[in-house]
Amino acid sequence: MKKLNYIDVKKQSEAVFKQFGDSMWKPFANENNRLERSDCNELENIGIGKTLVLVAMGASLEKNIEELKKNRDKYDILTCDKCFGVLMEHGIKADYVNIADCQIPFKWVEKWIDQTEDVALISTIYSNPDWTSKWKGKRYFYMNKDAIQSEKNFMHLFKGTRVIPASSNVGNAMLVFMTGCDNDIQANFSGYDRYILLGYDFAWLPNGNYYAFNNPKPKRYYMHHITRINSVNNIVFSSENLNFSADWLRMYITQHKLPVIDCSEGILEISSKMDFKTAVSKINSNYKAIDFVRNKYNKLKTAFIKYNKEMKDFNQLREALYGNRR
Repeated sequence: MKKLNYIDVKKQSEAVFKQFGDSMWKPFANENNRLERSDCNELENIGIGKTLVLVAMGASLEKNIEELKKNRDKYDILTCDKCFGVLMEHGIKADYVNIADCQIPFKWVEKWIDQTEDVALISTIYSNPDWTSKWKGKRYFYMNKDAIQSEKNFMHLFKGTRVIPASSNVGNAMLVFMTGCDNDIQANFSGYDRYILLGYDFAWLPNGNYYAFNNPKPKRYYMHHITRINSVNNIVFSSENLNFSADWLRMYITQHKLPVIDCSEGILEISSKMDFKTAVSKINSNYKAIDFVRNKYNKLKTAFIKYNKEMKDFNQLREALYGNRR
């Protein structure tokens, strides 16, 4: 198992910024800065007592799509840009959609864009404005910090925006946004008790689809850079980028000891793996206990906000009364 180091990550960051930085990221960030947006802090601890299923586009999703639909009321769903329409086609509406790609075509969501009013969009600041400008629901923007500090190019536009480690892949960004760990802190920003990964294959079978329910050609051929064995001992193909992303996510989950269960059939090498049906059966359905914990947290949060406001008012009053005497 190859261990990623700083040089590997820096090379990846430099290559991506060289390709997209000036040509797309900067102009797209300017466009997105003009859009109405919500504060990411609204999502802090929103998942207390709940499970979040993160759904990516790996072909193994096909095996679990009916189980995902059948148990929809047991969890929240966060999916990636390409997968939102796939889920809708199967009667499943996600709670959140993450878009990280400046190049992702609008066609992936165009058919469903008028049904996004109750779906939150979690977007990089430089994602495709065709998506962000036409989205009907709430928009939350975040900024990636990377090994070359490219985020400094955008901080003047998005002051106070949530900043997370760049993670090389939209599926990875979904987990990183919701947890928020980095080199300095181990965190669980959104507060979900458990994160279940579906479709996190990072690879495809020689005789299978490249994406779930989709098999683009010649992409499946020219993206074949690596041959590996997946978690169920099948030979699979992968690309340099997908292989890098799987390794990055393995390190992130392992280093921060995150409550993640992988229910995919891919090349992500983490210890907590099981089939999706079994993972769903372990979800805590004691809704009274969950509501009790959530209500307690909300009361604490309200009290904390009130305390900060009162302290601010007190300090302003003290400054007004005594400031000139110091």
